[in-house]
Amino acid sequence: MSARVVVTGLGALSALGDTPEALWEQLCAGRSGVRRQPHLTACGLRATAGGAVASLPFELPARQVELGRRAADAALAQAQLDPGAAGLIWTSGLDSYQLTPQGLRRRLASECFQALAARHAHPRRMIAVACASGTQALGEATRLIRSGRATACLAGGSSTLLSPLYASGFAALGAVATDVEGEDPALACRPFDVRRRGFALAEGAGALVLESEAHARRRGAAVLAEVVGFGSSQDAFDLNRPPPDGAGAERCLRRALADAGLEPRAIQAVNAHGTGTRVGDTAEASALRRVFGEPGPPVTSVKGALGHAMAAAGALEAVVCVLGLREQRVPPTVNLDQPDPECSLDHVLDARELAHEHVLSCSFGMGGQNAALILRRGDEHA
Repeated sequence: MSARVVVTGLGALSALGDTPEALWEQLCAGRSGVRRQPHLTACGLRATAGGAVASLPFELPARQVELGRRAADAALAQAQLDPGAAGLIWTSGLDSYQLTPQGLRRRLASECFQALAARHAHPRRMIAVACASGTQALGEATRLIRSGRATACLAGGSSTLLSPLYASGFAALGAVATDVEGEDPALACRPFDVRRRGFALAEGAGALVLESEAHARRRGAAVLAEVVGFGSSQDAFDLNRPPPDGAGAERCLRRALADAGLEPRAIQAVNAHGTGTRVGDTAEASALRRVFGEPGPPVTSVKGALGHAMAAAGALEAVVCVLGLREQRVPPTVNLDQPDPECSLDHVLDARELAHEHVLSCSFGMGGQNAALILRRGDEHA
């Protein structure tokens, strides 16, 4: 019999603050942390809106390492767990680049993993599946604990992609929202909205402590939530876009439900990937309708408020899902004012009180990588 996996600690740094509580409060208030980024404006780029962690100066060396360490420390502190008693499943996404007076400076993503891994017991693994990485890391940690190969793991990710290189590169792909004269940069990302034109780049870090229920019970740890299902899939369609019908995403969602032993009707809330791209949002909405029918459960995307933190996105969103289960509330999709008929779902336009036992969080990455996690409400005490 596999072990039950519970969440006992959370850490989050984002454009809406340096704690899970700040993130949750700002999200539910419908605020956006996306701002004009001076260092992108100075480079004369077409896309200069992004979600930055304001407490860390852009020029800080090893910025990604610091983001990861702060989120990890917060999660471990809440769980009251020493890092040496937990494995590490982490993602830092692509290499990070910073523009310095000396030119373009490259910082390897592996630096963050190495800095964190030095403190942790085995298993220690680095995950790299594009924008699905944060959710995949949580799923891999869940599998390890279920199988008995680990009793506790710190899982999550950090990302620092607010650089001229990535802003120009994703703009060339047509993936990020380019600037509109006179428009508030906070409106750049509009998930599922008929006016959407791409995502806003962001940075951040999310960390969760996962452990077997038996291990948490022995320690007397508070149980914030339970991970009951995980699924993943590969589109095998195109490097830069999903199949229009969302078939790959649908397979991923159904695998997560099967893993949890749940019927679709058991899911009462969905955290969507919802990046604000034309094709991505339409394909995701199609997948959700195929799985849940119409209108289906309430759907939220937080990327209008945070921007897209790539590797860290899934972990940050899992933190939001845990808080939503605790508070019995779901935050709104910021900047969604005119839902696209092609993205017909039960969109959450204002923070909604919602009694829910299960929430599904999904992440769909470039290259066709898909990952989904199902969380159950915790009892706050093992």
